[in-house]
Amino acid sequence: MKKPLIQLLLFIAITIIWLGIGGFPKLVHRTIRMSFPVVQEDETVINPLKDIDVTDAKAFLILSLDDWSELPEGMPARRVLVCTDAEVLQQLKDNFSFEISGGDKATVESELWVYSHDTLKLMTNIVIEQNQIGIQNELTGWADAVNKEQLCHIFTQFKPYRGLRLALK
Repeated sequence: MKKPLIQLLLFIAITIIWLGIGGFPKLVHRTIRMSFPVVQEDETVINPLKDIDVTDAKAFLILSLDDWSELPEGMPARRVLVCTDAEVLQQLKDNFSFEISGGDKATVESELWVYSHDTLKLMTNIVIEQNQIGIQNELTGWADAVNKEQLCHIFTQFKPYRGLRLALK
């Protein structure tokens, strides 16, 4: 009788610890058609967050395991990071400008999802490294961050996502 109880308690303790360190939430992708909100500041610079209301928003960074070793200093190495702080999201919006390079980057596996009022407004592939931040999508191709240092600082304020499942809505 004691052995099953001990096994159950051990399982519960391991689960709590696993969730406490960020775990690996299951990502559920549905096939969606979503327009990439290209808001041009000039002919080569875009800010896809420019027209998105971030007062009731949340942003998710879904990081590829291969990208963990290259993350900027201070960013948690977790599979999914989330930000719901309106002030931080406003900073992200103000600094989310990218210069279109005219090319493509082949292996961009991490993603940024931005929801506003529980509706997915932006989903793009993203590279976040100490020396480079950029986005890649089929509409713009590769684009380098204009404000790389500010974006590095903003992304360090994202927190590990503690849920077991993350699904596109």
